[in-house]
Amino acid sequence: MAILSTLLSVSEPSGAWISVIKAFEAVTNNYVLAIIFLTVVLKIITSVFDTFSKYSQQKMNDIQSKIQPELEKIKQKYANQPQIIQQKQNELYRKHFGKGYYGSCIITMLLMILNLVIFLTLFSGLNLMSSYKISLSYDNLKYTYANCLNVTDVYFNGNYQDSEKLEIFKNYEKLSYQVIKEDGIQKILLIQNNNDEQIILAETEFKNDFSIYDPENPEEILKTSNESIIEIIDKIFPTYTEEEILGSKEIILIENYIPVLDENGIQKEDESGNLVYQDLYLSTAVQKTIMNKLESVYDENKDSFLWVENIWIADSPFQNSIVDYNTLVSQIGKDNIEEGEEKIYNCFMDDLKEVKNKANGYYILPLLCVLISVVSLFLINPLYSKIKCKRKGIPYVKQRKGQFTQIIIVVLFSIFALFYNTVFTIYMITGQLIATLLSPLQLYIVDKIVEKKKKKEEDKITVEYSRKF
Repeated sequence: MAILSTLLSVSEPSGAWISVIKAFEAVTNNYVLAIIFLTVVLKIITSVFDTFSKYSQQKMNDIQSKIQPELEKIKQKYANQPQIIQQKQNELYRKHFGKGYYGSCIITMLLMILNLVIFLTLFSGLNLMSSYKISLSYDNLKYTYANCLNVTDVYFNGNYQDSEKLEIFKNYEKLSYQVIKEDGIQKILLIQNNNDEQIILAETEFKNDFSIYDPENPEEILKTSNESIIEIIDKIFPTYTEEEILGSKEIILIENYIPVLDENGIQKEDESGNLVYQDLYLSTAVQKTIMNKLESVYDENKDSFLWVENIWIADSPFQNSIVDYNTLVSQIGKDNIEEGEEKIYNCFMDDLKEVKNKANGYYILPLLCVLISVVSLFLINPLYSKIKCKRKGIPYVKQRKGQFTQIIIVVLFSIFALFYNTVFTIYMITGQLIATLLSPLQLYIVDKIVEKKKKKEEDKITVEYSRKF
């Protein structure tokens, strides 16, 4: 469950698709399942129109095959007169196709436009949702971190030299931060865990806007949200100039407490062979305690699917599940970034990345998207056509017309799957899979309709012939 119910950086997107997806999400309680079910419903609905389009196309193909010998005769007879060839062909088309030819083209065009509109509008909606979810995830972490610092400041009441309170932080492993809801108000608590007993050391309301307003003029901000957060950060985490020695401004809780490790995780030794330790600072104890809370918040709120850690970015081994600062800015938009955001980001996100950041996938979904496209366009449909021709005892002729368009479709699907969010890739895979499964059934239905109409025409001719005699 998300800790924040509102978002500062990016407002929640709205629109028809978002409303429909949220309705499916309310039933499934999972965004990926919502997209899958929505796609299934969409494909089943559009398959009705697609079947009618296939029937019209089949009807045109049969007429084309029927008049092909006449077309060849026209080409041979007027070989050196291209204008007459065109005129005779048009007359032949009008005679056999009538208005049905244009009707078939219009149906096919309308279906293509419908599919394109669905594809692009849904892509746009999911991109907006992706930006919103990435921003929401960051804000959840940011304000949890800021509120933990705030309740720590309340606990010390501005006096960070209080020896009794510093003593509590020496055993920081027994400390924790908790968010509760009491009388409709969210609060954050600093708790000391003593065996089965929990002692509340301090509490504050959980704020998702640290801005301070002028009490005499409520519309005027005295301090922005980020200014207020950085003010608390600077109290606990000292900053140093190049001339100052790191650690010289720190409040020491325990001397020589933390082992200093090398890059291989082995504790370092000094020149005399003694193990090297580092002092335990108050800032270190506070940071470690807060990060325990942030790790649980991250796990509770992350949107993952199978091997993909973050469904709002691409399934790729070259994408990290936790976005870097530049990616965050591009998702939120520079206009929505307050001054000092990068400093706040670096205060906690770098530590979170050390324990939670992973490659966001292995290109499995993009490859699956391409594979299903290729199988559907170049294997399943031609295979069904071969079986149909063999059943009817006619030679199979490979259709080269439209192959370039099919290749373009595969390439476009590949680009969308490789570089855009995983949710949209799941939509494309589900759509293609449903279309692939429905295609043989659609073609079978079309064949049955065509056969039934042919039989009806043959029976009509037989009856008319019998009446003559």
